[in-house]
Amino acid sequence: MGVVLSDFRPVYLTELVRQDKLREIAIRFAEFMVASNGGSDGRSTAHAAAGTIRAAWEKYGVSPKHIESRRITVLPDAEAAKDPAELDFATIPFTSMFLAKAGGADIDERLAFFREHARAALEKMYPDLDDAPGELIHVTTTGYRLPSPVHELVSARRWSGTTVSHCYHQGCYGAFPAVRMAAGSLAAAQSGLARAGGRVDIAHTEICSIHAAPECLDAEHIICDSLFADGFIRYSAYTAEAFKEQSGPGLEVIRYADATIPSSLEAMTWRPISNRFEMTLSIDVPRLIAAHTEEFIGTLLRDAGLDLPSDKGDIIWVIHPGGPAIVDLVGSCLRLSKDQIALSKDALREGGNKSSATVPHIWDRILRDPDVKKGTRVVSLAFGPGLTATAMVARVV
Repeated sequence: MGVVLSDFRPVYLTELVRQDKLREIAIRFAEFMVASNGGSDGRSTAHAAAGTIRAAWEKYGVSPKHIESRRITVLPDAEAAKDPAELDFATIPFTSMFLAKAGGADIDERLAFFREHARAALEKMYPDLDDAPGELIHVTTTGYRLPSPVHELVSARRWSGTTVSHCYHQGCYGAFPAVRMAAGSLAAAQSGLARAGGRVDIAHTEICSIHAAPECLDAEHIICDSLFADGFIRYSAYTAEAFKEQSGPGLEVIRYADATIPSSLEAMTWRPISNRFEMTLSIDVPRLIAAHTEEFIGTLLRDAGLDLPSDKGDIIWVIHPGGPAIVDLVGSCLRLSKDQIALSKDALREGGNKSSATVPHIWDRILRDPDVKKGTRVVSLAFGPGLTATAMVARVV
């Protein structure tokens, strides 16, 4: 049974903000937090810390040469448009939560922000009240609770025939297991085990900004706070027969693979702590990726009837831009040219790392490109906690 991904619909809750401006806002936010939590000598404490905060951000923050702009949901457009020096963090709903304590709101309060904005994104994804899929798979790494925002949408729309499924906490590779879930649901429907019909929707709501940690000035936290962005997108998985009735282009899934890299369990983690979700990254991540990528992708391509050395020049490569160094590293492991990794670098530069929503945004970009011909192979890959490697071979149809 063939499965085709199509009808990609990204939505936006806020405007893009320049990376250099976001860095200045982050510095002033951290200074505000120190002043707010410094006790009676808060002002002098903030003055003493100001140089340390700025030096840390200038040293560790992801440079504007790698990321030009990002979308940050917890910063309303009206505030983002101001000069950073004019921002009053005490009046912004999210940042005001850091008035009481340095770590800000607890995890439940942050997830309340997630619920509000994820629901708003879902409403924009489904402007047509009658646009009910047979199944709706909600993908997110950055916030969840049950009933979920998708439960709320389906309930409010009275879509009693829509099954709700969740693909949570997978990290940046979350789109890949979601596609696998959709393929399984479509196969189950065709065999009579379910009634999803010929269409399963996948909706990503990633709000990385709710997990900001302005109190942390180490390299790991500043890199995360300056690398990740917010992203929202929906798309549909069709059976081959159902896709024939669609008018736009699609990606036919040819082969899927994932693997847990041996001896890598602590290399990358994503865990809930008392006041947010926290990511950890080991210095071993590049070494582990370099040691396993070529064999992993080579095997996947052979299973799909392709050969890495001879066919890689005709493939569109989608490397999840976990960061500029990761794209370069994977490109080097696979011996790809600068042109072949340019698509992934462009995605990072133009919007940052949107966690699981990033690769679907790149798929949408490919299908909107009039120069991409039908039949072109697309190979996508991403890494995440586990350490997990995922990849997919598809064909433009």
